[in-house]
Amino acid sequence: MTDEPRERGRPRLYEDHESFATAVDGYFDAQVGKRPTLSGLSYALGFEDRETFSNYAGYGSDYSRTVKRAKLLIACWLEERLTDKETFTPGIIFDLKNNHGWTDKSQTELTGAEGGPIGVSWLKPE
Repeated sequence: MTDEPRERGRPRLYEDHESFATAVDGYFDAQVGKRPTLSGLSYALGFEDRETFSNYAGYGSDYSRTVKRAKLLIACWLEERLTDKETFTPGIIFDLKNNHGWTDKSQTELTGAEGGPIGVSWLKPE
């Protein structure tokens, strides 16, 4: 029994994990000194969109590791640029939020008197 899902639609561009991993590694090898991007990687692999690359994670554990590793390499590159004063930081933050799961979070905690529960009193309508 394999951990690969049943295929639907058109056939994959990469039928085996080895050719997929080799193509991903080839993209990063060609990017030395350039900015790696998820869109650039997807284009270099012959996909029509970024989602197709991400979908390969569902084709089995080997594919999933390759997809996760590639996304991690791109995120690492972006994170390193966040501390570089010569880099356009808002653009990097935009990319990290939209392609790598980063979010802006604010957390609000509401409590009642002395840290207790919030009390609710109901007023009768007049």
